[in-house]
Amino acid sequence: MENLQLFFGDEKLLIKEEIEKIKTAMIPAHLEAVNFIGLDGKTVSEDEIINAVITVPMLQDKKLVVVYDARFFESTKNEKDGQESDKKDDFAKFLQKVPPYTQLIFTCEKVDKRKKIFKLIQKEGIVREFPAPSLKEKALWVQKRAELYGKKMDLSAAYFMAQYTRDLYQTDMELKKVTAFAGEKQTIQQNEIQSIFSKSLENNIFDLMDYMGMKKPALAIAILNDLLLQGEKGIVILFMISKHIMDLISVKSLQNADYQEIKQKLNLHPFVLKKAIEQAKNFSQEELRQALKWCQQLDLDIKRGKIDDRKGIELFITRIATK
Repeated sequence: MENLQLFFGDEKLLIKEEIEKIKTAMIPAHLEAVNFIGLDGKTVSEDEIINAVITVPMLQDKKLVVVYDARFFESTKNEKDGQESDKKDDFAKFLQKVPPYTQLIFTCEKVDKRKKIFKLIQKEGIVREFPAPSLKEKALWVQKRAELYGKKMDLSAAYFMAQYTRDLYQTDMELKKVTAFAGEKQTIQQNEIQSIFSKSLENNIFDLMDYMGMKKPALAIAILNDLLLQGEKGIVILFMISKHIMDLISVKSLQNADYQEIKQKLNLHPFVLKKAIEQAKNFSQEELRQALKWCQQLDLDIKRGKIDDRKGIELFITRIATK
């Protein structure tokens, strides 16, 4: 059944664009209002999906129904033992006979491959995964995307942008800024984009932790000062550091597991997970636990007015990076 599909994975931009491609090929623009139905998979009922699917198209032979962020494919506490309600079983049976005039697509980020509905679509329909690309794949995607916006990008610049963006949605947004800023210039190089490229707070925290792990407190403090100058709040920076240390502790506790097992258990974005795995090697479990305690104490001290946030975080960085 080619008219029953599941698109899942971390890269929602790729999923969105694939659906747009299918919609453009299937439905004329003037009939989109009647022959394209988008449903919120977090709240829509099975009956509402069935009604949307069985309604016949108007003025053409085909229609497209997309259930975005479908909840049916993720594990829930009540379904981990494989027991699902009769209603869900009835819905699964319906999916085996989706009318030929309807193209039904489900999208979601994570899937539990043990679930009946996933196995059914895998057997009867088409399942496509859209995983986060490797750094090399992402850099090549950036170069190709830049061409779409009428520019050429130096490979080193593409790698720089790939490294300091999270998913392709953010990458694309930053790329639009860079290409617009380039004006008439046709080729974009790394040294030209560093001053205008907006590295996310999260990525700056990664860099800060890198320098702490490499025992280079001055470079870590330089990043802290840049963030404060950009208007970031010290308490927010400390929270992000604390959150990242918790991720490192979790990764460290699973250091004997393989990448896929760690990814499944921690449910971190692949970009974040890869950075955490690399950085966890720079610290012992005890160092990370002690750092987390210091973070928590510093948070209390800042909120109680016992210490200035900038000075407190600088002392924290120095303490960790010289230990």
